[in-house]
Amino acid sequence: MLSIPHLIVIFVIALIVLGPEKLPQVARVLGKAMADFRRITTDFRVQIEDEMRDMERQTRLQEAAIASAHPPAAFPPSDMELLGAPPAEASVTPTAEPAAAPSAPAAASEKLIDGESHPA
Repeated sequence: MLSIPHLIVIFVIALIVLGPEKLPQVARVLGKAMADFRRITTDFRVQIEDEMRDMERQTRLQEAAIASAHPPAAFPPSDMELLGAPPAEASVTPTAEPAAAPSAPAAASEKLIDGESHPA
């Protein structure tokens, strides 16, 4: 962005080059050109945004149509199934609960008063 001293220098140079008679005409032409440029860029931006919204809406509609036509599987496919292997038979055997880690109060109770701990 130009500062005030820069604008003053540009105005003085334009006044010397163009003269006091032509400077207002040139300023009007430049003002109209800038207004047209802003209007054109705003229209272009609005058109691009409208097209993007339309594309996003169509994508959502396609995804909704695909989702309604193919309900999700009960279990997602494994890596081997994705590579083309036949689905494995799922056995319904309960799994053992993992052993719980010692809790913080139990670990703290193992420490001695002087800061040493007993081996577990």
